[in-house]
Amino acid sequence: MLVTRPAGRGARLLELLRAAGIEAEHHPLIRLVPGAEEDLVAARSLLSGGGCTHLVVTSRTVAELLGAVTVPTTVEVVAVGEGTAEALRAVGISPGLVAAGSGADLVEQLPVAPAGASVLFPASSAAARTVPEGLRAKGYRVREVTAYRPESLELPAEVRAGLAAGRYGALVLTSPMIARRAAALGVHPATPVISIGDPTSRAARAAGLNVARQAAETTDEALVAAVQEVLAEALAEVLDPEPVGPSEPSAPSAPSAP
Repeated sequence: MLVTRPAGRGARLLELLRAAGIEAEHHPLIRLVPGAEEDLVAARSLLSGGGCTHLVVTSRTVAELLGAVTVPTTVEVVAVGEGTAEALRAVGISPGLVAAGSGADLVEQLPVAPAGASVLFPASSAAARTVPEGLRAKGYRVREVTAYRPESLELPAEVRAGLAAGRYGALVLTSPMIARRAAALGVHPATPVISIGDPTSRAARAAGLNVARQAAETTDEALVAAVQEVLAEALAEVLDPEPVGPSEPSAPSAPSAP
């Protein structure tokens, strides 16, 4: 199977897949470039100084770029998805709210802003407008910071050809941008796609890809479980295919008694 996670971000997922007996290759479609250091320093300073009432984090990468920042108890930390929450905890930041797995879920779960509520929102330059616009509609003041930007990478020619020819048993997609990039490169219609969450699934389907399964949570473990389910279903179809010919004619029924 093919993992397309950003450069430098696929090692743990590959380790889990191989531990589960699944042969996998990692060929990233994008790399993540940190934003301007002065912007990240300013964001950390604002956060540690209690200059906001909420910190909203929607990706692992943002958590890693923030690093070990002391967050005052007056700041509510909100994460999108358990994977992001894990990454925040790894740098010593404890989220008070973990939204189900999409920016829309986060906006829905936060209440209407109390007086003076302000949000620090460090995110990708390619992030959807769902979170900042949704929070502003609820009355929050939102300070946006570009934590990183994605840059496209080219696949090796043999990988691109294999993807288009259906040589991979499955394709793992972990962001809407990666989904769109994969679709633009060409994915064989029979290749099942495993998605990490609602935004990625929507982007993949909109681009014409076949989303066979969405992970139950935005974690590597949930992705592996989804891959196992899809591959097990594919194997079951190979071992016990549906009959393709006409069915045997049934025996004539006995005549009714007069």
